[in-house]
Amino acid sequence: MALGFTLTAAGRAALRNAQGDGTRAVRIAKVGLTATAFTPGEPLPNETKRLTTIAGGATADDTIHVTVTDATPDAAYAVRGFGFYLDDGTLLGSYGQAAVIVEKSAQSTLQLAADVQFKELDARAITFGDTNFFNPAATVDTLGVVRLAAPADARDGRDSQRAVTPSALRAALDDRLGSNAPTALTKSLLAISTSADYRNAIGPEFPPAAHRHPMDDIVGLLAALAAKLDARSRYVPGQIVVTAGVTAPPGTLLCNGAEIARRDYADLFAAIGTRYGKGDGSSTFNVPAFGEGQVIKATVDPQKVGTYHAGAVLSHTHGATAVGVAAHSHAVTLSAAGGHAHSASETAAGDHAHPAWTDTQGWHGHTGGTTWNGDHQHAQDSATLYPGYGNSRVGYQGASQSWLKYDGGVYTAVAGGHVHSLSIDGNGSHSHNIGMNNAGGHSHTISIAAAPDHNHTATAGDAGAHTHTVTVAAAGESANLAAGWHLFHFIAY
Repeated sequence: MALGFTLTAAGRAALRNAQGDGTRAVRIAKVGLTATAFTPGEPLPNETKRLTTIAGGATADDTIHVTVTDATPDAAYAVRGFGFYLDDGTLLGSYGQAAVIVEKSAQSTLQLAADVQFKELDARAITFGDTNFFNPAATVDTLGVVRLAAPADARDGRDSQRAVTPSALRAALDDRLGSNAPTALTKSLLAISTSADYRNAIGPEFPPAAHRHPMDDIVGLLAALAAKLDARSRYVPGQIVVTAGVTAPPGTLLCNGAEIARRDYADLFAAIGTRYGKGDGSSTFNVPAFGEGQVIKATVDPQKVGTYHAGAVLSHTHGATAVGVAAHSHAVTLSAAGGHAHSASETAAGDHAHPAWTDTQGWHGHTGGTTWNGDHQHAQDSATLYPGYGNSRVGYQGASQSWLKYDGGVYTAVAGGHVHSLSIDGNGSHSHNIGMNNAGGHSHTISIAAAPDHNHTATAGDAGAHTHTVTVAAAGESANLAAGWHLFHFIAY
């Protein structure tokens, strides 16, 4: 698998052309090595070596094959990351990981060969400073270094970069056709060019009468045929394989929505594309994701293949009954409220007056009296004249009962204890007006006294025969889950 190489900010700037609308060609002159793990795209920490013995070339639009050699004697170190430096010293990009990529001992020569994949760069824009000291990666057009295929790689027949050795080819042919195949008989049959010659060649070996043998009657035939077939002959890419076992049959993947490489599973990608997920949008895609307990639904519409349809419940009803009950009542309890008061307020009335009146009394008079003064006399008064008495004047000296005479006046006769009547004439029918001044804008305070702890009585009267509404709550899952056995579903690639 190619190592994901990440460009640095300086490397991206170095790749940008003068017009700023594309890339320019650059030359890698050196490679730096480090034994310290770090994040790809960052500068190399604790750089161990910087070598000029580096070569390589593009093997795909986004991939280059790089070889690095270090024959320095007595040098021993591990490599967990490396970075490419341009001929002007700019760090183009770097790759790092926690595990050791390669390790050099003091007596050995380091040879690191790796496919480096750029996520955001056309690899064909990169050249190397010295590509002659070591062969580049071999392609169909370029002579170079190639990795040999193991027998398992040859039998699988999917890798496009490894070379097949004679022994690996023999193992692949034996796996498909049987040990030391084809036999002399098979070779003679394969050389026949027409069906008539083929029938003549095999005719004498069979009875002339047409007959058939059930497959199961031929002992060991099914097992023998199955042994000659690999997974790619047994299944079609995109075919769903259901098994009661707990391991994946050869050539299949579990339908769990996993993201896989488009290049590694090219036939499956050609069959299903991104119908079940586009992966990272460029180099990966997703296998189908069958949820726990879900079933596969049949369709005759090609447009519906690979689409999910939620379950639906068959039309049905639920019965619910609230039986009428006889006349009854419900108990109601009101708890004591505690000592409390209720607030109240009244708004200001504005400047105003209150009218008032007295009732009409009709014709009437008011009586009055004088107090009784006892036996007394009146003396003349030199200052006051009284009509009908001439020049006589009388006066009362006060409570001392001292009477005075003025200008030869005389005393009046003693009258004895008496009172004087007082009469007030009636005023006719009338009333008296009463006025009240305006009080100005004001409000009146209202107070409601708090009541002691108490409660209120309440009565729930008989409701008569009646029914109650019944609600049936929803239940179940978000999708229909069919009853049945749980089995693994795999997709063939």
